[in-house]
Amino acid sequence: MVPIFKKGARNDRANYRPVSLTSIPCKVMESLIKEKLVEFVEKHNIISNSQHGFMSGKSCFINLLESLECWTKALDDGYGLDIIYLDYRMAFDSVPHKRLIEKIENIRNNRVLAKMD
Repeated sequence: MVPIFKKGARNDRANYRPVSLTSIPCKVMESLIKEKLVEFVEKHNIISNSQHGFMSGKSCFINLLESLECWTKALDDGYGLDIIYLDYRMAFDSVPHKRLIEKIENIRNNRVLAKMD
């Protein structure tokens, strides 16, 4: 396997996509978990409609077009507009997975309790 160059200086290893050495069974399991997780969050409306990353049928391009449409409407309606760009590149890699699992369990538990009421 060869790392794929992204951008910048070729001698900086941070400018290459990492090589995944995950086994096939692990990749299959990861795919199944992702499928069930997405199914759960969509069923319970946990993720905002504004979320486009990792969502089927949505893309960064569509997200940009929707944003541009909102900004244009605001300007046409006479409002001022300030835009802040945030780069969450590699943010998932820095998320403490234990805390993420706790949050998911809290959401699930709250949904179960709400159904009981």
